Amino acid sequence: MSTSPTNQSEHPTHLAASEVTLFGDFIAGITNVAPSTSIALTLGAIMSATGLASPSVVVIVGLLMLCIAISYHYMNLWQPSAAAQAMWTARAFRPVVGLAVGFAVILMTLASNISNITLFGPYLLGIIAPSEQNNTILQWICTAAATGLVLFVAVEGVRRAIRFQTIVVWIEYAIILAFGVALYVAEFTGTAGTTHPRLSWLLPSTAPSFSALTNGVVLGVFMFGGWEASVYLSEEGTDTRRNPGRAGIISVVFCIVWFIFLTMGIQAIAPVKDLVANAGNIIAYSAGVIWPQPWSSLVSLAVLSSVIAVTQSQLQNFSRMSFGLAREGLLPKWLGKLSRHRTPALALAFAAVLPVLLLIAYLGNATAGKTIGLVSGTAGFLYIVIYVAGALACLWYYRRTLLSSARQFIAAGLLPFIGGAGLVYAALTAIPTTPGWTLYPFLAMFVLIFPAAWLVKRITRAPFFSMRPNVATQAGEMAPEPGAAAAEQLPEPASDADA
Repeated sequence: MSTSPTNQSEHPTHLAASEVTLFGDFIAGITNVAPSTSIALTLGAIMSATGLASPSVVVIVGLLMLCIAISYHYMNLWQPSAAAQAMWTARAFRPVVGLAVGFAVILMTLASNISNITLFGPYLLGIIAPSEQNNTILQWICTAAATGLVLFVAVEGVRRAIRFQTIVVWIEYAIILAFGVALYVAEFTGTAGTTHPRLSWLLPSTAPSFSALTNGVVLGVFMFGGWEASVYLSEEGTDTRRNPGRAGIISVVFCIVWFIFLTMGIQAIAPVKDLVANAGNIIAYSAGVIWPQPWSSLVSLAVLSSVIAVTQSQLQNFSRMSFGLAREGLLPKWLGKLSRHRTPALALAFAAVLPVLLLIAYLGNATAGKTIGLVSGTAGFLYIVIYVAGALACLWYYRRTLLSSARQFIAAGLLPFIGGAGLVYAALTAIPTTPGWTLYPFLAMFVLIFPAAWLVKRITRAPFFSMRPNVATQAGEMAPEPGAAAAEQLPEPASDADA
């Protein structure tokens, strides 16, 4: 019996091509940001740090993210890859640096999902068993069950996953838009306990201190984090070089508007101390102020559906980065093995199980609301690392072309510098006042990714590490197709390399 054709079909070696359109890339981006979930995860913590200045945090972080998104667009034009930032920094700087950045992405997705799945329990129990909403054991059980469902959808293929995310987006935004409008109606009609939203909240001077503002910015990075999801799917898109970057920029602009709309509305619905006290279910609490049961449960349902979608999206991010690195011989082969649906099924399973297990440690030491703030801060710092790495790679790779035109100077030079420098400054000023359960895990991860990359180099001696740094000699210069680094063993011509 001949099995060769069947085996090739059942065990493909390449991700599915031309499966994701520009709209699909946009859906991937806003699904991974999951604005409703992000508000639920971070707004309470941001308000705890900055008081009424949370909308100003949205403006500051949003503009920095827009700068970074433009640099990501330029880097994806150069080299689309499932291992996006890892390949960009490897080819712009050094392979070891690129691998370390790849490790940071992997750790960020895991930390993000620990935070994401923390919402499963409180919001699901808030719908089906409100009296048990703070039961940590039931929270974990709900989390494990919901994560299993999410894993199943992710394994079924990227086209089905995007279709699922699209359905969730329509449901979520229909409900949350109605919720947002109801908030403003209640506030402008003088409902007891509410206040009018103020434009002064958009000013950083509203924050109680500068250090409080920078702490809020770090949390705000996590709030926006995820808009780059489309670059991990670039190999599966219809326009691999252009659509992912465009989708990232569109996603950031959309999220700036949506976040301002929601944060202003929620912040005015009740006193700050009450909102912070309900940080673990801040959207559900706000809905309860203006809507009676069962209508207020619709908002919890919207957040819950958003959490399901963003968790699945983060599984995709982890699996694609792991696939890209495994393809280069840098991670175990099983992380790069594809299922018959052409998805990295084992990597998806690993990314689903590990956060569920690690969540036990956090739930055993803090309430759900405090857990969310702590883990979100850790993920926020990791997001800063990968965003800054992408911006610096863009600036360094295109450095010889920056004076070729004003557009090239601004888009590939000035904006990446502003975005990267702004995030670095915020991180450094926030560190002294960052809680230990947020800071120590991040520092441990950041310190270990570089020795880990060197260790992989010594053990594997993969062709990946023989790549020489590249520099663009003209705007829009293209790199080899994804995966070509594994076959690249000779130094590049001196005119194209900068040692």
